[in-house]
Amino acid sequence: MRKDENKEVRPMNKTNGLFRKPNSFEFAFLARQTQKRRPHSNGSGLIVVILVLAFMMTVGVAVLTISSTGPKVSATMRYQEEAFNAAEAGFNAARTFIENSFADRTWTSFEEHYLTGLTQNGIDIPFINNDLEKPNPGYFRRLTDEQILKLLDPDQNGEVNVPSDQVIFFEEPFVYDQNNNLDKRYTYTVFLINDEAGTGGASDPKDVLMVCIGVVRSGPKVTDKILATCRLEIELEAPD
Repeated sequence: MRKDENKEVRPMNKTNGLFRKPNSFEFAFLARQTQKRRPHSNGSGLIVVILVLAFMMTVGVAVLTISSTGPKVSATMRYQEEAFNAAEAGFNAARTFIENSFADRTWTSFEEHYLTGLTQNGIDIPFINNDLEKPNPGYFRRLTDEQILKLLDPDQNGEVNVPSDQVIFFEEPFVYDQNNNLDKRYTYTVFLINDEAGTGGASDPKDVLMVCIGVVRSGPKVTDKILATCRLEIELEAPD
């Protein structure tokens, strides 16, 4: 018999074999080590989902807001442009009227055609008693376009409440609708202001401040809602 045949053969068991099963203590240790190595993905994943949802909700609200306000902004800009066109049309018409009035000697100066009165201290007076510390709240530059129009026509019947020679045009339509009728939704009002009034200096009847107010309304009546207004102020000199 060979020598290695006399070697004692030891059976593989739980303590000395290669495939020994871990005991309960080792199971618990391994479990703790695994938990330490594994990131807490469940909690962080939930936070990421919440952040993404919040971001998407914010974007959605912003899109809805822009979608709902966009047409309103576009309409407002269009009305404002139409009001500017009305004021510009009023300036062109008034300039032609004034040039013709001086040419045929109907007018010899601006002196008799200033807009005055209407407010307690005068619509053309910037300061009360020429005191710079007492601004006149009824001065035309401290009034809105709608306030000026209501002062000119307090009854809102389409007729001015001042002498006709103090207003060149009042609520004058200038564009035509599809039926070739004047569209009264678009009008202009033009009057003259003595730019030296209330300054304490002598008035120059050969120069003047022309004020043109363009108006866009929702309907043809002066009582209809005003959608937009535009005011132009132009200094003029009397033609030779």
